[in-house]
Amino acid sequence: MVDDGVYRVQFRESYPATGDEATNFHQWLKALGGMVVYGAYPGPLVIDIAADAAGHVASFPFVESVVSVSDNSVVSG
Repeated sequence: MVDDGVYRVQFRESYPATGDEATNFHQWLKALGGMVVYGAYPGPLVIDIAADAAGHVASFPFVESVVSVSDNSVVSG
């Protein structure tokens, strides 16, 4: 069974993160109680994070989408 707190994160190609945003992404994720399970910026990531915090990740301006791995639902930010 797939963990309910696992999400795929896709970054925007049309609005790439600045160097500081890309560098700080892991710190922001950690501050929200999450972690990267697989992948690296600028490619897609798989993250483990609480559902409510996934919405915060989805609201980052350089994030295209956050999708639940368990049910393929899109998280809005």
